[in-house]
Amino acid sequence: MGKLISKLAWAGVIAGVAVVVYAKKRADATGRDVGTVLSNLPEELKETRNELEQDVKVAVEVGKKAAAEREIEFEKELGGADKEISPMPDFLV
Repeated sequence: MGKLISKLAWAGVIAGVAVVVYAKKRADATGRDVGTVLSNLPEELKETRNELEQDVKVAVEVGKKAAAEREIEFEKELGGADKEISPMPDFLV
């Protein structure tokens, strides 16, 4: 029973530290003080989630665009490679 309580206590300490670190980073990013961030924690978490969703959407769009551009380049490379390939291997000539 003592080990369980000890593990729960450590889990609580780690969770508390995580919340404080999040609040400090959020306060630095938004220019608010840590106390304000902690007092509005649910709203801050929602805002952070929305910001992350937007960042992911932008990253996906950039990735799709880069993939499409690379596919065009790859098709051009493949099209040009056919012209350079000899039907007879060099060692048979």
